[in-house]
Amino acid sequence: MRKYPVVSVLIVAMLIIAALPFAAYAAEATPVSSVRRVDSSTGATPNYRTFLQQDLKKMPYGGGHYTILKSKPPYTYFEQDWYGLNLSYLLDVEVGLKPGTTGIKVIGADGFSVTLTPDQMRNANSQGLFAELAWKKGAVGKTGGPYTELDSTTEGPFRLVTPQSPDIGPYPGGTPNWNYSVSQVRAIEIDPTPPGLPAVDTTTVPSNQVLVYGNILNRKSFTVDQLKSIKQSSGTYRWSKEGTTGTVTCVGIPFDYLVEQVAGILPAATGIEVVAGDTFSQSFTLNDIRLTPNGLPFLLAWNVDGPLTPEPGQGPIMTIKPQTSPTDGNKEFWIRNVRVVQVKPLTAGTAPDATRVPSDRIIVCGQSNPRNVPSFWYLAEGYTGGGFEEFICIGNPNSWKTKVILTYMIEGQDSQTQEFQIEPQSRTTVKVNDVIGPDKNVSATVEGYHGDSVIVERAMYWSGRRGGHCAPAVSTPATDWYLAEGCTANTFETWVLLQNPGDAAATATVTYMNTGGAVAGPVVSLPPKSRSTVNVAATLPNDVQVSTKVSSDQPIIAERSMYWNDRTAGTCAVGINQPGTEWYLAEGSTGGPFETWVLVQNPGDEAAKVNLTYMNESGPKTGPVLNLPAHARTSVNVATTLPDDWQVSTAMTSDKPIVAARAVYWSNRVGGHAETAVDSPKFRSFLAEGSTAGGFESWILVQNPGPAEAKVYITYLTSVGAKERATLTLPAGTRVTLSELEDVGTDWQVSADINSSTPVVVERSMYWSGRNADGSCSHGYPTW
Repeated sequence: MRKYPVVSVLIVAMLIIAALPFAAYAAEATPVSSVRRVDSSTGATPNYRTFLQQDLKKMPYGGGHYTILKSKPPYTYFEQDWYGLNLSYLLDVEVGLKPGTTGIKVIGADGFSVTLTPDQMRNANSQGLFAELAWKKGAVGKTGGPYTELDSTTEGPFRLVTPQSPDIGPYPGGTPNWNYSVSQVRAIEIDPTPPGLPAVDTTTVPSNQVLVYGNILNRKSFTVDQLKSIKQSSGTYRWSKEGTTGTVTCVGIPFDYLVEQVAGILPAATGIEVVAGDTFSQSFTLNDIRLTPNGLPFLLAWNVDGPLTPEPGQGPIMTIKPQTSPTDGNKEFWIRNVRVVQVKPLTAGTAPDATRVPSDRIIVCGQSNPRNVPSFWYLAEGYTGGGFEEFICIGNPNSWKTKVILTYMIEGQDSQTQEFQIEPQSRTTVKVNDVIGPDKNVSATVEGYHGDSVIVERAMYWSGRRGGHCAPAVSTPATDWYLAEGCTANTFETWVLLQNPGDAAATATVTYMNTGGAVAGPVVSLPPKSRSTVNVAATLPNDVQVSTKVSSDQPIIAERSMYWNDRTAGTCAVGINQPGTEWYLAEGSTGGPFETWVLVQNPGDEAAKVNLTYMNESGPKTGPVLNLPAHARTSVNVATTLPDDWQVSTAMTSDKPIVAARAVYWSNRVGGHAETAVDSPKFRSFLAEGSTAGGFESWILVQNPGPAEAKVYITYLTSVGAKERATLTLPAGTRVTLSELEDVGTDWQVSADINSSTPVVVERSMYWSGRNADGSCSHGYPTW
């Protein structure tokens, strides 16, 4: 939160703001092609990869002195140095082309395109030159530099340059090749594309990105620096091989965490094959990489009694399988120079050539999750009566029009559907009241047509927008939910909202946890496609600190809503599926009229020791150490450690799994917002909601809890398309606040796509009516 003077606003001004048209409309249905576009091998539809400019520039660098001949009179001929990324490396190694690929269509920002055959893309000419996505060039007629990067406003940041082949030289003997040059490359289509794939509008692809889509495989690459920034584990590992034994100290990332949590695996996955740079390989079961004998995980290590070095040494990445017994000859499974991790099974010939993978990275392929943004979302809360307004905010991160299907599950009547299209790289909002009518209790699902990615949040306002809250949608129902925040004293109401989106009836058991321990709550029967609301005060009235656990025999969704001061203000948050030992909260302020509370729930059977660390503009600050009994909950006032600090993020670690959230209030609690913690920083986050018009403020809060500085790249999806923000450099251990108004100007509808060079934590806060009313906060959808 940025320091901002609190302004008193006259009641008449509040009424004027409440009467303004909000960032929403009831979108009209639009007919869309019904052709199914699902890719059955990966579940991603359409199969696509988005590469940031800075990531492409970190890939293998090459090029040379190209001879160029134009194909039309006067057949201009010139020579020039071009350097950049080998196109074959990008497509054959990083992306992967499916069998049957017939063409590579490279498309510029202006829609101009050329199509190469696979041989043209892969083969060198007689001078040893390849097709390049060039991003540097020399002066015409000179060799050896100096070189300049391509200007993104004229021909860059990438230009396709192809070599003359087969004949080198000027007209009439040379082969024209400048007609195969594409400036301002924005997209690469791999043909044949899936049936029904809509046309990509390259004018909507941000200039700092290149979109690759079509007939492609599913791969994910990680540089060694990225692996180090995700998660580190260290320990002393015993080894045995052919009668010789020893110990080494290793530092690396737990292998199962990388494969299952970061890359993600598909249900068909059966095992892992690790391939070294010299093609030596070793197979492991999923259980092999999950075992932690003596608390030591299976590592992908970059330090084994010292930093590993690239070939011909031992690095940069090495598998470290822990001993499962004193006689376990585990060292024979320690593989040096790891380049490829294959999640089996996979079709022969569909893994990258490990000898082409550079020493600074590894590539995960096969039965791994495409990690494209989800296409299906659930919203448990919703109400259109009693002065409540409900808005569903939807961002389209795709560079094509996306059809969206909303299904409203209305209490006491049949479900209702709504269909419409969203323009590429833009945001739209639906006012639910205008679609289903007043006085309805409603849950909803939001679907991107046949797998098209969308991002979704829900905002609600009441009492003439005196109060309001917001929460992100949920992509996957679950059987367990944890809600750290809750209070039923001092005018506070707390409600647990349950949605059963499935086809089978569900029975949900509610358990509360307060300072005294666990307290049994109600057992709730949820028919198929239904929702229910639980009043926490019915079991625990006048309790200042209440957390909740919900266990169900069928996957459901759980949220928590709170109101106070006769419902003039409120907050809402989605539950957490699983307790963890690390939690992060980007937002927080103790400056001026603000108070911030960190809420910690221990749902386990053992006491937990919790360490809090705060982060502000200047770096990390040591916070309190909590000893939290089993089945208990506590609240921490951040101002006790950091009073009068306008920007405070929180990181916490625990020796036992816990759940965390954060609540912020201001101006004697005239308003407030709350959000659950995230379990780890991520490389990418999406925020669907945001508005900078009609008295609304929107702020993006970014926390970098890691050991290295982060380069943060933000693309806003607005009512008129994508807008890019200047790159943000965020030092390690710090937090920053960004004004959406300063970045995009006045706009009712603003979503954000945030990418970072190292994992960061992101939230968005909103205020209105000069901060003399309520506010909202959301961490959106964080992803790897």
